Amino acid sequence: MKLFVLLITLIALKPTHVVGIESVVFDNTSGTPDTRFKHEIGVSYAGLTLFEASNFVLKTFKQTLGGGQNYTFIEATVTSFQGSGLGSYPLQVAITGGNQILLNADYVEAYIGDVKAEFTGILYHESTRVWQWTANGAAPSGLITGIADYIRLTSGWPSKNWVPRGSGSSWDEGYAVTAYFLEYCSGLRDGFIADLNAMMKYYYSDAFFVQLLGKSVYELWDDYKLQYGGNPPAPALAPGSGY
Repeated sequence: MKLFVLLITLIALKPTHVVGIESVVFDNTSGTPDTRFKHEIGVSYAGLTLFEASNFVLKTFKQTLGGGQNYTFIEATVTSFQGSGLGSYPLQVAITGGNQILLNADYVEAYIGDVKAEFTGILYHESTRVWQWTANGAAPSGLITGIADYIRLTSGWPSKNWVPRGSGSSWDEGYAVTAYFLEYCSGLRDGFIADLNAMMKYYYSDAFFVQLLGKSVYELWDDYKLQYGGNPPAPALAPGSGY
């Protein structure tokens, strides 16, 4: 097992308040066909990206380092889901619980295209899952994954497999469909994502959209769809494009 640890101390909003976030990446793929992770990504790059992703998420959420979750470290392990009995390609890309991320080495190995860029985008998505509020699990799952893909989108690491803007049949369809809708909403109010995330700390209501943007989420969805010509529902996602 290879290990990369990055400890960077940064000054948060108050000059006297210094917070360190430790990013830890384990390569747990010994004995498995993991040549692409080793040769095209590597633990050093993964560790730096993990830290940068957390920093980007917290800035988007307008939180100090450590965030509302008060984690002092974030950990990612690259492992074969098939070999670990966690699932099989292409059914799962990653699993995140608390401040720990499991990344599927089988997906990395089988990915067609720029796997380093795809891996980077996945880390931004999963880092969001670590830091975001979920209304104690009561928020729509499509909104949660949509916020995570919104972070991936605005960080500059969208997936080549994503559907076009304007796709989808429901605002809470999740992933890229919802991410593009949230991008539209963010254009209507500065700091929209940060405000929405903060409101979801303890509970969730569709009324949050009315409070923040003055329209119901369904009216906003209709406005968004009209902007893109009322595109038909999104086609089925490409294999392995979910998390």
